[in-house]
Amino acid sequence: MENTIVFDALIVVTPADCKRLLPLYPRLISNFTYGKICFIGAPEVGEIALNDPRTKGHSDWVDENSLIPFDEVHKCMTQRLESVLKGKPLARAVTGWYYQQFLKMQYAFACENEYYMVWDGDTVPCRPINMFSPETGQPYLDLKHEYHAEYFDTMGKILPGFGKVIERSFISEHMLMRCDIMKSLIHDIEQNDSIPGTRFWEKIINSIEPNKIFDSSFSEFETYGTYVALRSPNVYKLREWHSFRLGASFFDMNTICDRDFEWLGKDFDAISFEKGQKVREDNRNFFDNPEYQSKLSAKKMLQLAQMEYKDGYKEIWEDDIQNSKNANVNAGGFYLSEEKEERVLIVINHDDEKQPLERCIESIRDALNPKSYIIALVENAIAGKEKYAFAEGHDDVIIVSSNERLEHGAACNLGVKASENTEYKDCDVFLLDCNCVLLFDTLYFLKQALYAAPDVGAVGSVSNCADNKQRIDVDFETEEEYIKYGAKVNIPMNDPCLERVCLSSYSMLVRRDLWNEIGGFNEDYPEKNACDRLFSLEVLKRGKRLMVVRNSYIYNSRDAAAAYNSESTGYADIIRSEYGFDFDKYCMPGRAIITSIPYDGNARFAVLDYGCGLGSELKAIRSLYPNSEIVGVETDPKLFNIVKKTEKVLESLDELMEFYEDETFDVLIIDKTALDMMDEEEKKLVSGLLKQSAVTMTRER
Repeated sequence: MENTIVFDALIVVTPADCKRLLPLYPRLISNFTYGKICFIGAPEVGEIALNDPRTKGHSDWVDENSLIPFDEVHKCMTQRLESVLKGKPLARAVTGWYYQQFLKMQYAFACENEYYMVWDGDTVPCRPINMFSPETGQPYLDLKHEYHAEYFDTMGKILPGFGKVIERSFISEHMLMRCDIMKSLIHDIEQNDSIPGTRFWEKIINSIEPNKIFDSSFSEFETYGTYVALRSPNVYKLREWHSFRLGASFFDMNTICDRDFEWLGKDFDAISFEKGQKVREDNRNFFDNPEYQSKLSAKKMLQLAQMEYKDGYKEIWEDDIQNSKNANVNAGGFYLSEEKEERVLIVINHDDEKQPLERCIESIRDALNPKSYIIALVENAIAGKEKYAFAEGHDDVIIVSSNERLEHGAACNLGVKASENTEYKDCDVFLLDCNCVLLFDTLYFLKQALYAAPDVGAVGSVSNCADNKQRIDVDFETEEEYIKYGAKVNIPMNDPCLERVCLSSYSMLVRRDLWNEIGGFNEDYPEKNACDRLFSLEVLKRGKRLMVVRNSYIYNSRDAAAAYNSESTGYADIIRSEYGFDFDKYCMPGRAIITSIPYDGNARFAVLDYGCGLGSELKAIRSLYPNSEIVGVETDPKLFNIVKKTEKVLESLDELMEFYEDETFDVLIIDKTALDMMDEEEKKLVSGLLKQSAVTMTRER
């Protein structure tokens, strides 16, 4: 059937992206047999696509302005945002995100075939593209797992009565569109007289509240898919589609080879290389390693890797029982938990230049409801009151002055103290670096995570610039690009939290009662790293958990290469003298350990971690394998007295033998130091607790 149907693959792209993505297109061309690749963009795009030998003869080009003039859309968007912009120019990128969707819809009126397929330009197929069912001849409408409420809010306005109709999402980096159905959809939008405008794109823009424009509040894929489901339900056949959206975090698109695609093609339909992403150092020689490829499937390796916080999105398979239900949708939320003070106290230690601080305050006001927060701005020996002209006269800022230079911990404590004996005395504490830009939903998802369970004590964001391995390794040239990227991260998702032993305070939300109980930061030690680690240990000692929230992204304008890596590591000696152990040895889970566990994410199995330290591996395994039974043994009383508060941990081999029978555990993780200290009889006892098929891993610290 495919051989008798002709249609083109439509790619809407900028000249810069077209040039960047040229190495991908030969594989798209060889795997797409229905027609040509039709590039839509500026004239420079046509020059590239029609003349480069990799695409010449296999592609066409359409001037984007011949479909919809960009300047008209930009003018409409600017008018809609007049109350927000207040005279400032609107970035073209904001309009561009919506404009490229409008072009994909408008193309239905220029297309000469029955169908056209929209294809994301940064995506390449891993195997031949088949868009029709061999059994029924129906075109496929492909599904993934994602949910963004704003898409359906807008849909319900432009198409009254429409809403989400299926559990899964129509957003799958491509879509086969039938021209007559798209024309009908556009006609129905334009017939909605309750929204200003005459053309469909005007009505879409004018249906979105100005403060939601920046929140990616329209999806052509979700709108078309829902329209088909409600108006033409028998036209398409639904299909599960698996694309590796975060491909650029694991593969270099310039070196990915045929062997990689053959391996990926067993589990994935396509792989994407999003702008700004690059292979992290700890991912190099991992997914593209032929030795690993021979032992593990691409699906299995990605499931293991998804415990990392590369972005707020997970690839989901139908057999992921735990993840497929409400996948990429946050289950529950802070608003369902115990009664509490809804406002937050935002503490900012101003120890840097004026401009980043002003931008930080501005972003808070843009992102949050005015009555939902109060800012305690610590004037940390910054000369000149004129520096705070933008903050003075506003009832959302308390300026806290310090004539002497305060270190990080003392400054934060002073900011919190300023709220005592005020109406904000019970507000949770949100510590925010003065160089950060708060995005929509950054704080919202932190709140959800903090109150997802009663034993969660503090939560932290991910960022382009952060210490404590809370950094997402992306690289853009402008703030706008980072913020646009953050909008993709800050989306609802299932199980967004990764439990940790330590959090960084550059963007950290702490329960107020816990902050008060601990007494804030320890001011005896000046370094920020020492403050963070000592505070985290105090949280753990009280039986509370620390969570990195992977769908809470914040932009940090500090230089990523120097901002945190330049800090002294003297805190290690401080903690050693305070607690009697080397904190860094126990802070992070070993990647090699986690990736060697031979089970799927929904499997039930038992793990024994002998010499578990502070429980970093225990916490990581529970995050990745929620059905596993995890037991630790820690014989060092200094470590045991802390880890026992949050983990199921025994203090000795004798105690372990008392509670567990032979052949109980499927996985043994044993610390090399603990192993070396055992005699043969003790090793035999531990071995007896393992099933015959058990996997054993030795950990070196």
